[in-house]
Amino acid sequence: SVYGKFIIPRNNRFQGEALVKTGRTHIEDELNNLFVIADTLPNDAIIVDGGTNIGFVTVPLAQRLKNTQARIIGFEPQRQLFNALSGTLALNGLTNCYIHNCGIGDKKGNAILPDVDYGVAQDFGTVQIKSSNTSKEHAYMRYLDIDVITIDSMNLPRLDLLKLDIEGYECLALHGAYKTIKQHRPWVWAEYLISGKESIKECFNGINDY
Repeated sequence: SVYGKFIIPRNNRFQGEALVKTGRTHIEDELNNLFVIADTLPNDAIIVDGGTNIGFVTVPLAQRLKNTQARIIGFEPQRQLFNALSGTLALNGLTNCYIHNCGIGDKKGNAILPDVDYGVAQDFGTVQIKSSNTSKEHAYMRYLDIDVITIDSMNLPRLDLLKLDIEGYECLALHGAYKTIKQHRPWVWAEYLISGKESIKECFNGINDY
């Protein structure tokens, strides 16, 4: 691709198709807007990428900023996607990324992730983690325990851009980032398709009082 080589799970629908046909991602409009933000960031910027998937935001941003001292800290709870992205970063020699195989939420602990069949063609980007107490409601499905941390627990020295695309977990992640957001005032780029635009906006209502 124009951003380098990508490792993509064979049955990952939608994402691979655009890359193979055009050499570009299916989210170019989003990336162009993120590039505008990235170009304004200081040389030693820290970016948190919540929900890296296979790296269609992580890798382009890492390439854009590779001649700076900026660092990208990413989180992907699906082990297969985490492994694919780790390989992609190695293939492209991108050493400015630090990717973690866990989720981010409002408190440190555990959550559950559906045990996805990666042999069946589907959009793996729509997989949702759930609070651990929901497993009894869906006993017919298999779940895997995953670790969840908060952004506040990372004690970052700075935060310049926070990107969240975590399938409905965005508000929980924002609640777990209140102290960091209040201290560092980062750009926040959050998906609201599932969480809802108003719910995302409400997350910031009391942040100055936190």
